[in-house]
Amino acid sequence: MSLFLLGIIVFLIGGYFFRARESEKLVKELIEAVDEKRRFLLKESSAKMQTKNLEKLILSVNTLIDDYGSDRLETSGFSNQVEATLSSIQEAVFVLNDDHIIEYANESAERIFNFGREMQSVRLESMLRSTSLLEYLAKFKKNRSSPIEQVSIELGGATLWFEVSCSKISRSNRASSMATLLVLHEITRLKELEVMRTDFIANVSHELRTPLTIIKGFSETLVDDYDSLSEEAKKRFTKKIKNNAERLHLLVEDLLTLSRLESQPDQLDYSVQAFDQLLYDVQESYTSRLIQTKQTIEVHFDSEIEPFAFDRHRINQVFDNLIENTFRYASEFTVLRLSADLSDDKSYIICKVSDDGPGIPEKSLPHLFERFYRVDKGRSAEKGGTGLGLSILKHIILLHGGVVRAESTVGEGTTIVFSLPYSNSDEE
Repeated sequence: MSLFLLGIIVFLIGGYFFRARESEKLVKELIEAVDEKRRFLLKESSAKMQTKNLEKLILSVNTLIDDYGSDRLETSGFSNQVEATLSSIQEAVFVLNDDHIIEYANESAERIFNFGREMQSVRLESMLRSTSLLEYLAKFKKNRSSPIEQVSIELGGATLWFEVSCSKISRSNRASSMATLLVLHEITRLKELEVMRTDFIANVSHELRTPLTIIKGFSETLVDDYDSLSEEAKKRFTKKIKNNAERLHLLVEDLLTLSRLESQPDQLDYSVQAFDQLLYDVQESYTSRLIQTKQTIEVHFDSEIEPFAFDRHRINQVFDNLIENTFRYASEFTVLRLSADLSDDKSYIICKVSDDGPGIPEKSLPHLFERFYRVDKGRSAEKGGTGLGLSILKHIILLHGGVVRAESTVGEGTTIVFSLPYSNSDEE
């Protein structure tokens, strides 16, 4: 009897340990499923699971894993949308930690500041050289808020301008941790235009002030001292007023022309015409003027050039401008040459206006087509130029789709070269 009871006790204890080990194995597999974020598949019958009091636990765990998977897919889809949006915008976007380590940079930021290469885990200061930006970030860190400001950043030897804004954002994986969202909107072109506008207004004011002051001064003298002035003085004063009124008129006309060219780029009147006829007409119009000074004007025309579309009035204006400039600033020339040749690929006509005058200093050549730029300011004022002629010329050529440049050697002469897109009448 005692052996029988002992056997039963051993059997019960063995069953207990077997079930305990089985339950332990089951719990271990359940833990692995949770760690791997996958559903736990019931390999045993529900009856056995109920006996082990684990069926409800497993079902609950599977429900939680299903919910997690659904939330993850939804979050992943939203994250992908956010990533796509940030990648497509032109603004540079950074997410920084408190030490200015870049945790995220969008495609625009990487393109602008790192040639498209990844910037994650790099310190912001090592990529963006800007004292004003660092001052802005320090101010934002102190006040937790800061209005939009303009900052300059040195990049590749150039200075870029940006509008910068900041805000604090929470990290999704650490609710209590905050990061800094930095957004940079480039305004370099706007800044350049602002500087150009300011310079233009200053230059126009200066150019208008001089003739107006002269007109005002001499007219006041004529009015106040008319009876005491000699006829010769009256005549001289009146001539001064007339000359400066004409100068003022030319300046206003040039300003209006420049304004029209800039604001109405589609105003060119294209028509298919013979370009050689234009050159010979220009030559003829100046021949009588040159005979008196024993100077000559020569024309070279490439016979392969057939009639093509261009604005005759505007291109005639270009040649007139260049020839008048030669008379005004290089009056010592002996030969003036006009030429037109096809480019090697026959897609452009290369036009040149050359003289053998005193030439232009090399340092002045890059600025020659800027508004109000004068090689010799004192001499230009005497000659009566407005300082806008070459700028107008440049706009006309650019509107045609060509380019213009100046070549010159002091003591040997100057050549202005410009191109015009070429397509002959057969291709029209």
